[in-house]
Amino acid sequence: MALARDLLDEAKTLAKLEASRGRPRQASLRRAVSTAYYAVFHLFASEAALQACSPTPRGLHERVQRALTHETMRQATAAFSGGKLPSHVETLICTPLEGEVVEISRIFVQLQEFRHKADYDTSERFNKQMVQNLVKDAETLFDLWRQIREIDNAHVFLSSLVFWKLWSR
Repeated sequence: MALARDLLDEAKTLAKLEASRGRPRQASLRRAVSTAYYAVFHLFASEAALQACSPTPRGLHERVQRALTHETMRQATAAFSGGKLPSHVETLICTPLEGEVVEISRIFVQLQEFRHKADYDTSERFNKQMVQNLVKDAETLFDLWRQIREIDNAHVFLSSLVFWKLWSR
């Protein structure tokens, strides 16, 4: 989780970089967006690995983290954010699904979409306010996660990030 927090701090720094200038450089704005997404990605990768495995032997936790994929996490969070969970996941959920889980999922999906634009779409233009809002959303996600990380639905959510594709078999 230390890496995730460091990345969030770095995203905040990048979003404020050149704040005194009227128009910050696109490179700084794009790196802030990308870094905010990776903060969230690494937060969930770390949390999912903590839930999925023992901290020993040395290196196991990191190996489990490395197994998470952006695509699987996107599919799971898109389903949680849209309220359209497949039956094999829905049966595990304690209803009603907390609004915080839905909001966390929505923010993840949004940050991933903007990260793709920031990293790959050179025609996309970013402005300081938009980027600062996205970084604030990442910060909100961290706060919401801290509030709900111990509830049953949060555990199902984390497991979904790892096993989403396997559960549909």
